[in-house]
Amino acid sequence: MKENVTSDRPFDLTIDPEVAYRIAELAQSYQGEGLMPIEDDDVIDDDPGDDPIPDVEAIADEAENPHEDMLDDELEGLIRGLNVDAKHDLLALIWVGRGDFDASDWASARRAAREAEPFNVADYLEELDMGSDYIVTALDALGYPSPGEG
Repeated sequence: MKENVTSDRPFDLTIDPEVAYRIAELAQSYQGEGLMPIEDDDVIDDDPGDDPIPDVEAIADEAENPHEDMLDDELEGLIRGLNVDAKHDLLALIWVGRGDFDASDWASARRAAREAEPFNVADYLEELDMGSDYIVTALDALGYPSPGEG
């Protein structure tokens, strides 16, 4: 039986911290593989009409790299499997880790996440540079060290 170790922490999460760390790990791997979308500021040529790679070649390249699909599928599957409150916590963790909210004001971060326009949290995380770092930073600040440290 798993012991309840959250009772000594000042902040209770609706998302399992181990799941949040796994999401951060997958997002980091996704980013490390160069699979994260390019930020708009980094786009040099955004006209797909003059792309030198024909669509057929791009499709073939994508089919040859199943690792990308597996990472994306697991990341999206984990997030999609969360209940609404846990998705709000994930979003609040990102904002706390990014510095939009202080960890001591977890209730405000959580409230802001609940009040945010509904959107796909998986897409948001995949498009967010350093999103995995934000999650890890927030979990640590809230008293949830990574599984290897706890």
